Amino acid sequence: MGFKTKLNKLQKSGYLKLGNLALQTGHIKGHVAYKKFIILGWARTGSNFLRGLLNSNHQIIAFNEIFREYDSIDWGIPGYNSKSTQLLSLIQDDPIKFIETKVFKEYPKQISAVGFKLFYYHARNEAWEPIWPYLQKNQDVSIIHLKRRNILKTYLSEMRARQTGQWVNTTGSDTDQTAIALDYHDCLEKFTTVREEEKKHDIFFENSCKLEVLYEDLISDYAGESERIQKFLGVDGRVLTPSTYKQTTRPLSKSISNYFELKEKFKGTEWAEFFQD
Repeated sequence: MGFKTKLNKLQKSGYLKLGNLALQTGHIKGHVAYKKFIILGWARTGSNFLRGLLNSNHQIIAFNEIFREYDSIDWGIPGYNSKSTQLLSLIQDDPIKFIETKVFKEYPKQISAVGFKLFYYHARNEAWEPIWPYLQKNQDVSIIHLKRRNILKTYLSEMRARQTGQWVNTTGSDTDQTAIALDYHDCLEKFTTVREEEKKHDIFFENSCKLEVLYEDLISDYAGESERIQKFLGVDGRVLTPSTYKQTTRPLSKSISNYFELKEKFKGTEWAEFFQD
């Protein structure tokens, strides 16, 4: 992570702490008339990259995967307590109240958009399942549906992260470049599952205000996509700064040890397009 990015994070963290304190003590007035949103999708589709970009705009607060773990809250924002007994009791017992009072709460007037990441498989236990119909019916919550055209790269990224234990690259340096083997049946299952989940959630949120963002477009047209997303969120357009980087820049044929074997097996199928370097 570069010096400028670190400085921006520290400044934003300090700004949020001061703003929250000023709200609590009544020194400033807050508001709830900001854009509420979720980043919807599957892991390894660029959600950390997108969230980092959004948080580089001081008008936006993009929390991390707050409904990922039942016993901790992954705010992803410095200064927010992930182990607070009081907050854990609230999110476990009344997740909707938690969203309304702790996530989509009052913020300083300078904040124009607040959201969090939510993957398809998050909040699927009995206690948290109600947040899905809540978000579906709440027309105040907009959806940024993040997808990745090449699911093979999604799966490779997931398997490499599981192997190395490194899920985020904040330095920009190359990570482990060792080629790994992928199982044909596991690939097929992943391709099918991800596409089915994308379609299912497009239908689920068909009446919501929704913006589809493709990871490949975000990478190839950084400025244009950043402007489009900020416009959707109703914030002033700014040059956004990433805080994470690609795990690897190697072509698939160099990253997957049995790449050509898999390419041959998927030849002639709807998934053949994934095997292009």
